[in-house]
Amino acid sequence: MSAFRELSVEQRIKTLESEGALSCDCAQLLLEQLAQSGETNIPASVANSMVENQIGRFSLPVGVVRGLKVNGVMRNVLMATEEPSVIAAACNGAKIASKSLENGVVARSEHYVTRAQIVFEDADGSVAKKLDSIMRDELKRTAISEVARSAHPSIYQRGGGLERAQAAALTGFAKLTLDINACDAMGANIANTIGEAVKTQLESWVGRKALVAILANSSLAATVAEVRIPVEALVSSAKTAAAGDADERCENSGKNCEHYAEQHNTEQRNSQRTDGMRLARRIASLSSLAAVDAERAATHNKGILNGIVAAALASGNDTRALQGAAHEWAAKSGRYTPLSTWTLQNNDQILYGRIEIPLQIGTVGGAIASLPMSKVALHLAKVKNANDFRNVLAAVGLVQNLAALRALAGPGIQAGHMRLQAANIAIASGAHGDEIQKVVHELLNKNSSDLNTNSARIILENLRKRRNT
Repeated sequence: MSAFRELSVEQRIKTLESEGALSCDCAQLLLEQLAQSGETNIPASVANSMVENQIGRFSLPVGVVRGLKVNGVMRNVLMATEEPSVIAAACNGAKIASKSLENGVVARSEHYVTRAQIVFEDADGSVAKKLDSIMRDELKRTAISEVARSAHPSIYQRGGGLERAQAAALTGFAKLTLDINACDAMGANIANTIGEAVKTQLESWVGRKALVAILANSSLAATVAEVRIPVEALVSSAKTAAAGDADERCENSGKNCEHYAEQHNTEQRNSQRTDGMRLARRIASLSSLAAVDAERAATHNKGILNGIVAAALASGNDTRALQGAAHEWAAKSGRYTPLSTWTLQNNDQILYGRIEIPLQIGTVGGAIASLPMSKVALHLAKVKNANDFRNVLAAVGLVQNLAALRALAGPGIQAGHMRLQAANIAIASGAHGDEIQKVVHELLNKNSSDLNTNSARIILENLRKRRNT
């Protein structure tokens, strides 16, 4: 049976449908998009309504990460990305994580709120005193709650709304922060609507105009994902498969070989454990480096966000808000730190990975309702609600990070990346259709120093000459 990546696009869609991962409607949407030959799945009328001065539509490849188990549920995660190695790395990380003690990643999300700030200029501190007095007045607190309810009644009907208001004094400013339960929405528009309504009420009490009322992209809550991996699971599958060679030979030699087979397989397992321990120690050391070096931490976190942003983009979420909150969280101690850590446990037999990251995303509202592909993304990942999707995204970030550190601890990042980059080089050289894979094949048979567009153009010219003779 062919590997999923070796199937045609149509075959991949039909495979996902036959597995029950895609509904008939979602599969049909993808097949129709495939038949559109270069068009995106955003109707022209929808695209024109989404942005100002719209003149076209921008397409990115959309792929699927297979085999990511989160909280006991197998997920297929849709990603939209231009970077060749992101999906391949996530699949690799998910495969390693599937061998964890929990058979996958375990994740949990805290209670998320969307925050709005109403800020006044306050050189003499008088506004801060007034805001503090307002927050001590039960009638005025009730009035603020009623203003919020009137501003956005539908969020209250869904069980959300304003949960807390808190005043604070800053140097030269005073602010009131509103914590709003946006339910399964990301909540930017909800927070801005409620914030502006409450601002008007506050201005009448304070006796001056506010400087601003705006959503805050910081987060009080985070999602935590964890995985515990036996170190031998870090060793390549090719070496793992060799453990069964002795058994196969013994089947042809009779029972006299059983002792040899047992001894050989024990040696093989010990070798795997030794190699895995070496990799695990290097992964843990790379994690420690990110904890003390902000330069390394920035790249470490960028790798985590590779997969999270690609999955968030495919689902129609605001990737800039997500990244802003993640970087603010990484710097909350006063210096920039990694969002994930990797340590050794059980006498260096277990590699323990943990990520803590705020994920201000939604599963309803905003662009999610306008983009047909968002429906496919949420359906494929078996998403129940916003917190469930946060758990999936945190797991994606963790396995993405694992794959990157595994590569750095082993052969280095370029070995696998350049193999995937070869397709981009072939396309840039002018290859089309079946020429692309033929050029890629010849490029990969060359030295790494020859993986460039000049080499690709020469290969393409020779390929076309041979075809025309």
